Amino acid sequence: MLGVIVNPVSGNGTGLKVWRQIEPTLRCLGAPFHVRLTSGEGDDKKLSKELIQKEGVKTIIAVGGDGTVRGVINGIYDSKQDCRFGLVPAGSGNDFARGHGIPMKPLQALERILSEKGEKRIDLILLNGEVAANSIGAGFDAQVAKVTDQAVYKAWLNGYRLGALAYIISVIRVVCTYQPRDIVLNVDGIEARLEAAWLVVAANIPNYGGGMLICPDAIPDDGIADICVVSGMSRLGLLAAFPKIFTGAHRHHPGVRFYRGKHVTIHTAGQLPVHADGESVAPTPISAQVIEKCLTIYT
Repeated sequence: MLGVIVNPVSGNGTGLKVWRQIEPTLRCLGAPFHVRLTSGEGDDKKLSKELIQKEGVKTIIAVGGDGTVRGVINGIYDSKQDCRFGLVPAGSGNDFARGHGIPMKPLQALERILSEKGEKRIDLILLNGEVAANSIGAGFDAQVAKVTDQAVYKAWLNGYRLGALAYIISVIRVVCTYQPRDIVLNVDGIEARLEAAWLVVAANIPNYGGGMLICPDAIPDDGIADICVVSGMSRLGLLAAFPKIFTGAHRHHPGVRFYRGKHVTIHTAGQLPVHADGESVAPTPISAQVIEKCLTIYT
């Protein structure tokens, strides 16, 4: 049995348009499926759990962006059952799709899922009892994600398929006022003290923020999180280095450090904002861990 979770407002209405595009194909195949449309925050998680526990679905297809992916995957994780996950991208950033090579064209993505040929098991990052599929981050990037989510220009730019530009605008806004903090980072028991840190990101895939290659070498099924720390830069230095993130060239910058590990804790002088897959969660201090190969997806 197949389940479909549609976020109709994802990508400024792209979610509903994409669902209308792929629904006829699903119906023509004659395979039984249950569809649910989200109407508010937390619906994707709740509805996916209901489809698994009450309807017995074995595969859930999400039609939406990275927020919808996170909600549905958390529903699958909470259900504690072996349910597969597929994505038809319909968001503004679509980092999960980019990170796993999922086609951006709806019918191609659906065809790949239904063929069941690209099945693989991936890691997830556990934080505060919930899982992240892409990345978690503390500091500057979490504040940028929060500002972007609340910005009027995000919806406007999404309408022109320029969602990634909203993130860039927010970076410029936040860099003017954000105060970097000293942090204590612990990776698998090894402690690092970093002064004037702008951000710490633990990633399962290379990209975030609509395609930025924050952790270029991250692999989603190696049982390890790649961790990027940016520290010791001035505001102008951060802005000057920022374009390098689109190609991964920031890895050579002296203010950027990388670590790898399964268990990550972050302590800071004062609380810092934290995001999971671009959505705000509880602030620092945080403790996260990689859960190895715990979700089956179609790519």
